[in-house]
Amino acid sequence: MRRSTKQHWLLAVLCVGIALALGWFAERYTHRIDVTANQRNSLTESSIAAIQALPGTTEVLAVMGPNPTARQAVTGLVSRYQAHTDNLTLRFINPETQPGEARDLNAAPGGELIIRNSGNERRLQSVSERALTGVFRQLSNTRNQRVAFITGHDERSPVLTTNDGWGEATQALARIGIDVVEHSLVTNPKLTDDYDLVVIADPRRAYFPGEIASINDWLQRGGNLLWLQETDTHAENGNGLQRFADELGVRSLPGQVIDANSQQLVQGAPTFVVLDRFIPHPTTRSLTNPILLPEVQAFEVTPLAGQDTAALLQTPDASWTELGSLQGAVMFDENTEEVAGPLILGVSIERAINNQNQRIIIIGDADFGASAYVGNGANLAFIEGLFLWLGGSAAALEFITQAAPDASLELNTQQIITLTAAFLVGLPTLLLAMAAITLWRRRAPTVPAG
Repeated sequence: MRRSTKQHWLLAVLCVGIALALGWFAERYTHRIDVTANQRNSLTESSIAAIQALPGTTEVLAVMGPNPTARQAVTGLVSRYQAHTDNLTLRFINPETQPGEARDLNAAPGGELIIRNSGNERRLQSVSERALTGVFRQLSNTRNQRVAFITGHDERSPVLTTNDGWGEATQALARIGIDVVEHSLVTNPKLTDDYDLVVIADPRRAYFPGEIASINDWLQRGGNLLWLQETDTHAENGNGLQRFADELGVRSLPGQVIDANSQQLVQGAPTFVVLDRFIPHPTTRSLTNPILLPEVQAFEVTPLAGQDTAALLQTPDASWTELGSLQGAVMFDENTEEVAGPLILGVSIERAINNQNQRIIIIGDADFGASAYVGNGANLAFIEGLFLWLGGSAAALEFITQAAPDASLELNTQQIITLTAAFLVGLPTLLLAMAAITLWRRRAPTVPAG
């Protein structure tokens, strides 16, 4: 009996020792096996390369409420990257219990991810491998973008933080590695090659012929351009840029854009357009909130040979270009030159020129980035997307993802009939037969043995 007790004690100690050893190994070593079709719960090679290319430690600050589902989604995604690096940390900040820290971070009202590395940061309002890997790739690029705002003709200032100025927007761009400077073509006629992007932000006075020649030289060299125009370039008092509009196949439509749906959202501002549906494009792919465009202008677009022209922003059907007064009831008049929606408000153009892939975006509004409106909806996120894509730092990540064989079930008519008959007729009949057999056996007389 004593010997049996000793064996039991030894066996118990051995089991405890094995459990402790397994816990120690599990704490220090991990091994994952993804058995899903097409490795759907594993990172792509591009994502693994992106996180491993980052120098030093990368910190992910998740500013969000206590919603367990949202937090689990973030934790699950980040943990997949942490499996390939020891230099990635994740910390949650709850705006409800940590309002001061959330306010200091100037986090978006709906929450966002703030990713920091080596003094630079990027922000995301969507949780996906594509978006997070794109941020990691941006952070690994140590060279900041340089952007030139053309000045001297009452354009929007990239420095002033007044209601019309873009100062707040450019301050936000600086935090993600985009340096914005003013450039006067009168003082410096040459737009140098160290600029990644040139911005023409709603000029109100005509350019001199020499300045037009400087802009043309920049475009002919393959330079990228963001053109924000709120006035008709072909008007008699235009700014002299009509030749570029013609060369790009973009012409302003007269009148002010009215969107009936937006009028219900923004009371007292009939010319404000709110867009919450976006045409697929790298600049809008990550937007989760609507953007606000005050007093936007529409375009007539003619696709030209040698360039890839696509609509970037577009109103819904219930919109039109209003040529009359905005007083009283404003309605579309079919008997005039007013144009019914959908209306194109932004155009994206790509073309090969001077052995370069040139990118040009034209938007019929400059107020969406002004300090008075940049904080509305996803306006700032849209601006960041514009500058990153135009500067060449936000090339869409092409994940080669094949459809999983178990992601959908397709049945033909014969298969549907067969399954319906099996489950609605065959299975109930089988169960009734089994019940009948069981009942018959119980009621059958028992034959005595012998």
